[in-house]
Amino acid sequence: MAEDDNDAVIVRSTIDLAHNLGYLVVAEGVENRDALDLLVVLGCDHAQGYHIGYPLPADELVLWIKNSHGRIG
Repeated sequence: MAEDDNDAVIVRSTIDLAHNLGYLVVAEGVENRDALDLLVVLGCDHAQGYHIGYPLPADELVLWIKNSHGRIG
């Protein structure tokens, strides 16, 4: 998205469409801070990907969630 404005237009349109239909949006595959920051600006509700966290065993995930206090990135 950062390199191609057309990609950002498509993402913004998809987010707007989902919100207009009453849905929340989860972006997948977020791999860096720039992508996450742009998704926040575009109104994305949630994100997942290696920038936020790598796959964890269930017991470690519970600790990560408790310690994150709802923060992303």
